[in-house]
Amino acid sequence: MRLRGFDPRAIAEAQLAKEANTAAAVLIKDIEVTFGRIPRPRITRSVARGLDDEWTLSDDRARELALEDPEQDWRDVSAETINSYQEYFNFADAEGCRFYLPAFMREYLRGFPQESYDAVYWVCTKPEKLTALNEAERACVTKFMDLCHKYESESPRQ
Repeated sequence: MRLRGFDPRAIAEAQLAKEANTAAAVLIKDIEVTFGRIPRPRITRSVARGLDDEWTLSDDRARELALEDPEQDWRDVSAETINSYQEYFNFADAEGCRFYLPAFMREYLRGFPQESYDAVYWVCTKPEKLTALNEAERACVTKFMDLCHKYESESPRQ
């Protein structure tokens, strides 16, 4: 880049982005190991959306909405689903956060540090949403937050 006459600031930013991307790839592997098998939550993504749209749900309605979500493992949650359900954490309980959190963190880190939604960052700042996490999972969230703070200015993409 120097030989092509790029601005030294642009070179430094490119190097920092490459470093951030490498660190994110390492953390993705840690997330995949740390968040092994997590039980499917009662408040799935469609149930959360139902709570957003309808405010209250009967048990029958919640079961009906949950049937729309095929994921039995957090690794089954697609990038498209994550991008379409950014409001999930606003309506999730602690068990739901534990199930969907690793999928959202992994997707966030795949585009790190430039491309992704920040809902997962903000849920990680709310300890009451993380009460179902075990010690190793909380440590992984701390690493995630440390990485965000190290490579992103002030707060993530707003």
